[in-house]
Order: sequence, then structure tokens, then C-alpha cells
Amino acid sequence: MPTGSRRSARAGSEGLEILQSPSPYFGDDAFAVRDPNGHLICFGLAKPDTIARKGIQGPTQHLTFASNDVSAFVDFYCGKLGFSLVDRVLHDDGDLATAFTTSNHEHHTIACFKSDRNGIDHHSYEAGDWNYIRDWCDHFADRDIQLMWGPGRHGPGNNLFIFIEDPDGNWIEVSAELEVIYDRQVVDWPQHPRTLNKWGRAILRS
Repeated sequence: MPTGSRRSARAGSEGLEILQSPSPYFGDDAFAVRDPNGHLICFGLAKPDTIARKGIQGPTQHLTFASNDVSAFVDFYCGKLGFSLVDRVLHDDGDLATAFTTSNHEHHTIACFKSDRNGIDHHSYEAGDWNYIRDWCDHFADRDIQLMWGPGRHGPGNNLFIFIEDPDGNWIEVSAELEVIYDRQVVDWPQHPRTLNKWGRAILRS
């Protein structure tokens, strides 16, 4: 059974409404569901990219949401869609601040930060390794695009990162060397600046 069919069967068995995918990037077996905050989430196999591209590459690595209910996020993505919970960030009182989940062997494909709003926190693109982080920084500098945060290294995922802001105010991350996971226990991290950035300052966004 194709991956998309297995995932839709899992979602259907959990009582989720299976919707048609509006994405032009996925094949015919793609489908969509809505998460607890109303986001339309599409699943499918990517269509082949037939366009020859130049320059440094940056395929999608992960998506991070902001939500006022991270526990509901975990219940939905892990409990109903079958993602694996990898790491949690906890406040001193044990309240869940951040959850990292994965649908493959990379540390996280979808994550969620506790916030006073519901929406997208940022989307992230794969650089490869540290040298490509340098190249992306030079690329942005050549175009007079200011780095908003980084270079730094996250605790969860152990990845190198830089962040910029696009003209609409969206935060975009370029990330390298994200932890690869095959079989380990969930790790709990404290809500602390060094969890967000082992190397320096942390930026807390609501």
C-alpha cells in the first residue's frame, strides 16, 4: 500500500475527515486533514521536480507551529496521525512548552511551541552541513538580508541554524546537521535559553 494510502487509512480509522489535497506538489494519492487549530495538513508523495535549478539548495526540513495547547497538538499528530514524539521542553512546573515530532528518521518534521496565538511559528529548510550555513549567510549578505538570529545551535535536534524574516514578517530558518534518530527514548529539556541556543542568546517569540 502506498505511503499516502497507509496514512489516510490511519487517519480515517481515528475518525478524521479525509479531505482532498489542494497541493500542486503531490501525486494523485495525496490527501489532507485539519488539525485542532484548523490548519490544513497535506500528505502525499512529491511529484518529480523537472526544473533545472542553480545555486545552493534548500529543501524543506520541518515546520513549526505556535499554539496555545501543545498537548492537543501531541494528541493529534502522535495519537491520531502516527508521528513519533522525540523531545519535549518543559517549564519548571512541568507544563509542556514545546513538542518535537517526526514522521521519518530526522529529529523533527513538525514541532509546536506554546504561545498565546495559534499559527505558524516558522518553516525550515535543509542546508546540509556547516559549510552550507556559511554559504547561506554569504548569500543573504550579498542581498542585504539581515540575519535575525544565529548562527547558533539548538539543544533539541542539535542542529545548526540561522533565521531571517521575509517581507511578510514570516520567520524562515536554514538548518544543518539535524540529529538523525532510529531508536531512543523521549528526552525532556528545561525551558532555558541554552535549550534554544547552546552557543549564545535565545529569542523567545510569542
